[in-house]
Amino acid sequence: MSRFTRIIMWVLLWGALFVAIAYFLPKTVTVERSADIQAPVKTVYAQIVDLHQWDHWSPWKRMNDDISVEYKNHGVGLGGGYTLTSKSKEESGATIEITEAKAFEKISVVLDFKDRGEAFSSFLLTEQDDETVITWTLIYDVGNNPFARWIGLLMKKSMATDFDNGLVKLKALCQVIEKESAYVILLDEVEEMNYAGIRETVPFIEVSREMSEMYGEISRFLAQKETEMAGMPFAMYHLMDEENIDFECGIPIQENIEGNATVKVATFPTSTCACLDFYGDYSNLQEGHLAMQKWMEAHGFNLSSAPMEFYLTDPLQETDPANWLTRICYPVEK
Repeated sequence: MSRFTRIIMWVLLWGALFVAIAYFLPKTVTVERSADIQAPVKTVYAQIVDLHQWDHWSPWKRMNDDISVEYKNHGVGLGGGYTLTSKSKEESGATIEITEAKAFEKISVVLDFKDRGEAFSSFLLTEQDDETVITWTLIYDVGNNPFARWIGLLMKKSMATDFDNGLVKLKALCQVIEKESAYVILLDEVEEMNYAGIRETVPFIEVSREMSEMYGEISRFLAQKETEMAGMPFAMYHLMDEENIDFECGIPIQENIEGNATVKVATFPTSTCACLDFYGDYSNLQEGHLAMQKWMEAHGFNLSSAPMEFYLTDPLQETDPANWLTRICYPVEK
């Protein structure tokens, strides 16, 4: 037997062993990493369920200017996603889509790497005291290709390192948000409600006085009807120009009662809204609205109806304006 023939036989033998052993290796690569983040679960959840935020922490973010991104369903919430495409290599890229978004508890995503297959990832969140425990899991099916099975062994270690780095960045991001009291904006459902309300168009400088009078008139109306409030007061801002504002003050009710010449009774339908919790004096609410408007523009949302403010703190019981909580809600077109 010639030396060349022996070499060929050894190559074939090692090749056969390489393939045979590969089929004893795991078909799926599973990576799981956890971290404690010193921030409320709402803050952490918002950075994951909004794919626009992934550029700040995720190992799957755009790596350079050669990569373009196209968002699906605004890139936020259930059904939100994006596609990454290389401008120089059309066949490369990936897509990510949120397939589950259980508020403050779990987010699941599917990752499609085109010819490299799919992976499934989930984020489990648990709030403990003032901290959030996050567990990030990924399952990737490498298929039956023996080379892919071997690569999977190396991939698991590499991806574990990526996950650790991603969680470190996510932790730092969330803690900076809390330290700086930055706004956290999330999509939420404002449920259908009946309300008694008054709508007026007044000059901007008279809004505060008019609101006080309008809520007083509504309260007297409800007292006459022997109807109780079913929620905290709110306001809707329909139209405004440089001098005047068309707005509506309302108080939620449960009973289906009849209005009068001044107070109307209407129903606000269930609506998907971008929501922001603002703490502070009512005179500073414009700051929250500006932040909301920037967020709406960045995510490509359009308003479906009038912006709203829900006044969740009673100033008669909480005298410090710094603790007044107002929820700003912008109904969005789906």
